[in-house]
Amino acid sequence: METLSDHAKVPEPPPPDSVAFFVRMQRDLWRWKQPTLAAMAGVSLTTVQRIERGDTVSAENLSKVAVALGFAADYLTVPRHKLPEDEAIKALENSLAWMKGKVEVSVAPLDTEKQLRALSSTDMIVLDSDLEGEAADDLAELREWLDLISFMRCCNSGLIAPKPDRNFRMRELYDDLFLCLKEMQRRHQCVCLVGTYTAETDAPKIPIATVAVMALRSKVRNPAASKLGVLWCEQRISWASAMEQM
Repeated sequence: METLSDHAKVPEPPPPDSVAFFVRMQRDLWRWKQPTLAAMAGVSLTTVQRIERGDTVSAENLSKVAVALGFAADYLTVPRHKLPEDEAIKALENSLAWMKGKVEVSVAPLDTEKQLRALSSTDMIVLDSDLEGEAADDLAELREWLDLISFMRCCNSGLIAPKPDRNFRMRELYDDLFLCLKEMQRRHQCVCLVGTYTAETDAPKIPIATVAVMALRSKVRNPAASKLGVLWCEQRISWASAMEQM
């Protein structure tokens, strides 16, 4: 004979209100508006609105939305056992474990000389990309441009001799970098997000360093990539790892 306790142990799909909260949260992380999620998932705007209201929608549409957000197709529909409160809290903590040891860094698309001056004045550069492997060479080229700008700024300031020819203009160097960047972004359909922050290091003589972040983000995967205002970066950086990127 089936008891009430046996019935309580039967796994069930996530309730609509939990799905609604999860989808809203993920959409906010992507900086997507509802029409963007609808387009990426291949569902109607009305479907997204119904999901986020906590209404019941078809498993097929939930699967499309899950995939658009970067999860398995059955993520929003697979039956699950309801966890006790303490286990639910632990599961939530585990889902946020990737944030441990990381800090939020404000970023913006690279498009001004002021940004270049700030980037070229840092102690080290961290490169990142969510593109395919062929973008690695382009990201390395961006680093070379930034290293060159940093070197020429030092020359101009007299910190390094000899000084460049009197006809040399930093603005021309900046313009060349932006032409290279424009072609790179067109070729890969991406945006270059940059920012600076202060990080701890593993070098006893230089325990704190200013870090430049350069990240290529795909506009195909995320049409709102250029609107991302923050990236999560390592709070503690290894000098050896940073040098390997050079």
